[in-house]
Amino acid sequence: MKNNNSSKKLYKYNKAFNSSLVIICIILVLIGKFDLIIFRNVAAFLTDFFAPISNAFNKPVKEIENVIEDVQSVTQLRKENIRLKIEIKRLMVSEKNMSLVESELIELKKILNFIPKENKVLATGRVLNISGGTFAKTMLINTGIKEGIKIGQPVVSSDGLVGSIINVGPSSSRVLLLIDINSMVPIFLTQSGWPAIAQGQNGSFLKLRFLSSEASPIIGEIVETSGHGGKFPSGLNLGKIIDSKSGNYVVKLSSNPQKLRFVSILEVNSEYDSLNKSEGLAPLQGSKDVLNLKGFNKIN
Repeated sequence: MKNNNSSKKLYKYNKAFNSSLVIICIILVLIGKFDLIIFRNVAAFLTDFFAPISNAFNKPVKEIENVIEDVQSVTQLRKENIRLKIEIKRLMVSEKNMSLVESELIELKKILNFIPKENKVLATGRVLNISGGTFAKTMLINTGIKEGIKIGQPVVSSDGLVGSIINVGPSSSRVLLLIDINSMVPIFLTQSGWPAIAQGQNGSFLKLRFLSSEASPIIGEIVETSGHGGKFPSGLNLGKIIDSKSGNYVVKLSSNPQKLRFVSILEVNSEYDSLNKSEGLAPLQGSKDVLNLKGFNKIN
């Protein structure tokens, strides 16, 4: 009896459940078939209701995205700025080097144009340093015996005569500058035509020595080498005549040793070279016969 009752109850439950499912399906089919306005209104209401909330939540997210994009842009701009600064520095160094090379080429061209055609250039060298001591005004250049440099050879720049070689090494030489007190150069005044000797004074100017008392130098006239003695070729520019405060005439050099970067060494006269044994100064004089008589004065 109990089994029959339980079977009847289970049958009733199954029947009720199946009936419910059929009813629900029919309702859903009917709802799908009818285009009810109320559902559209409900959907529109829900959309309008949640739109501000969605915007409220999306706005901080968008702001954060914008901040992230700005940070990324700033980082990229900073990297680009650093790269551009490095490039600018590189270009500035390149421009400076190009300007230096260009100025050196111009100076070398000036040296070539300055040297008279009859004078042979042995070598052109770079100035290494300049000695500005009280008792010696010399300059060291990077040419020596390898280039055929010898003691006594004249040294010129693009502006004029600089000095002469006084010491030679395998790859360097020392130049006695015109401003040194030991430097003496035979010159002539190009306008008035008077000869003289220009001697260094360890300063900025050269002193005129052995100038005739009848001479009247012209202020501003060019002074050139006369070629006497054979040490310096004729026609090399030294500077111009100026009037000193003491009333004497002095020579202001055209070439400033402190600004020189390149100099050229000219070939010296072979006859003078054979006599020159005094390290770039005046040539030694030949010995004279001396007759000594006992009880008498020396007769030269």
